Amino acid sequence: MKTFFIGALWFLFTATAMAHPFSKDEYSLRTSVRISDKGIIPLVALEVPFANALAEIDAKPEETTKVKKKKVEKYTHKQWDLLAKNLTFTINGKKVKGKWLAIKHPANGKGAEGFFVYMVSFKAKNKIQLEPNSTIVIENKAYPDAPMVYTGSAKAIEPWHIVSSTSQQILGEHESKELSATERWTTDANLRKMEIVVQKK
Repeated sequence: MKTFFIGALWFLFTATAMAHPFSKDEYSLRTSVRISDKGIIPLVALEVPFANALAEIDAKPEETTKVKKKKVEKYTHKQWDLLAKNLTFTINGKKVKGKWLAIKHPANGKGAEGFFVYMVSFKAKNKIQLEPNSTIVIENKAYPDAPMVYTGSAKAIEPWHIVSSTSQQILGEHESKELSATERWTTDANLRKMEIVVQKK
């Protein structure tokens, strides 16, 4: 899978890898969306427990470093592809043209705090033109049967403002807390489908 860079300070801050504060056996999915006149920037991050990832990578002690590295790279691309395949992005019921791609970030595909982290964002084919009243939906169907915790956030920059979002409805005031806060996370799978209603002031 190709990678691409998004030069937004907000995005880089949001993309900072930080493991969820629960069991090291639980996966996590995080969906963050930023809306402005410049467009829509979605971020989807998956955390895979070390034990699960290492079992799938299946690197043998007797294998060379080169062989082990290739196995890790293959697994990393597999996770990026899995996320891309299982994500849908619509605005007012219409599929947005473009691709989900891995982002260029130092933490992407790396291990930290008991998890491997995989992050993708959406590269639109054309600049996204929002109507004054729009409903944005990002749905994630990756790892439907894995033990999972979820979080999400939606942020709008003037003249846009958020009327409602799934993350607000489920997380309430905890939506903006640090990722290390237990209140920032939930087992509510409704966060797999982030629906955001926005208006232009």
